[in-house]
Amino acid sequence: MNTHKNRYSRSITDQPNTILIKDGSYIITTNDKDEVVVLRGKSIYIKNGVVEEIIDAGAEGNLLQSVDMVYNAGLRGGTVLTPGFVNAHSHPPMYLLRSTTLLSNDTATTEESLAVARTIEQTMTLDDQKYAALGDFTEQQKLGTTTVLSHYHTPEATRWAARKAHVRLVDAISMASKTDPSASLEKAQATFSDVDELISAGITIHTMERVSVEELKAVKQVMDAYPEVLLTIHCGETVTEVEGSLKKHGKRPIAVLHEAGLLSERLVLSHAVHFTDDEISLLVKNNVGVVHLPTSNRIHKSGQFNYGMFYQENEAQRVALGTDSVISKSKLDIISEAFQSKVMHQDSDNPVSYEELFKMMTINGARVLGMGDTVGKIWPGYKADIAFWKLKDRGFIPYDSENPNTLIGNMITHGATAIRDLMIGGTFVISHRKHVLVNESKLLADLQQRHIELRDRVA
Repeated sequence: MNTHKNRYSRSITDQPNTILIKDGSYIITTNDKDEVVVLRGKSIYIKNGVVEEIIDAGAEGNLLQSVDMVYNAGLRGGTVLTPGFVNAHSHPPMYLLRSTTLLSNDTATTEESLAVARTIEQTMTLDDQKYAALGDFTEQQKLGTTTVLSHYHTPEATRWAARKAHVRLVDAISMASKTDPSASLEKAQATFSDVDELISAGITIHTMERVSVEELKAVKQVMDAYPEVLLTIHCGETVTEVEGSLKKHGKRPIAVLHEAGLLSERLVLSHAVHFTDDEISLLVKNNVGVVHLPTSNRIHKSGQFNYGMFYQENEAQRVALGTDSVISKSKLDIISEAFQSKVMHQDSDNPVSYEELFKMMTINGARVLGMGDTVGKIWPGYKADIAFWKLKDRGFIPYDSENPNTLIGNMITHGATAIRDLMIGGTFVISHRKHVLVNESKLLADLQQRHIELRDRVA
């Protein structure tokens, strides 16, 4: 890793092709049976950015001498390894809005908070959006996230920032936006070719009241032509949004999407609060992905997600977690979303187990984003997207060494604060708690100056 040059953005050079993570104290992952397991005393062999083999510690043999890099995870009190987390719903270019709405006031509704945010967003320049997205992605990475779905309308900003930060990105571009009236399906489709190993494309609709039936038919045609593209929508977030669909279409959002033929495993619905039992059954039948955003829903008084119904329908594996934006959350971490979910559903008939919450943070998010065969677990054949957590940390210790699954509950309940190192596709992007590719000191100074200028514009 080339970290010695003091530049704003650094490049990746001399990356090892083969890596041995030696003697991981604990590996928390799902296995090939979709069970959450805690593996003890294992080493991980990585080749060309993919997990090749998980080996008993001490049985590495010739690998110790033949690999390009050995990472000794047993040092300094030990290491907990998890898959990189998956954030299935976020708005990275909104990062500059931190402190502008102060997580909403005591009486503001979702619509009122978003109205303030849109007024500010409309004054942002492309450079503002680029550096805001870079601030967002790097914060998420330092909190263990490796894969992000961005719901926004500025691919020039989000993809520039994703490449700088080396984050895995599903970039869903708005075709119907409240912030950008020029957004269109044609503009979104024009971005489909600008993809690579880390970046994939998607389409987003802000809410169902923003589109006509004709536009939905056009979306269906485009998705039929591009089977790798996802569609994501804020859906069922508020009563007002559902009423908007009724006024626009004469039907609730799910009925409109069903008639348009858009209910499928390539559809991702965020918030998903105001759905009837019949609508949830229809989503389950069609393998629609759902993103639970408990902190955002609480702060904006949107309502409560019906996790129990998805659980009873045996479709909890299609429920992921998301952070939303900085106007909806104190920091952009998935762990506190898991904890908020635990608290929110604790007194229901179907409280969420720590194992299910772990899956929401990892493999469920990967499944919802169409990546369930490549990311979301530490397992042979999967991308080496790995978070390295210090075991000797107040977020983990004390734990029951006879029952290491207690580490999962500790991580979620007590909050392992920040990763020590982070690997994405075999590339270290965080090393010793510092970003390898981005000069964070300069980035933070730049973000602060841009934030001041943004406030001056809307004063």
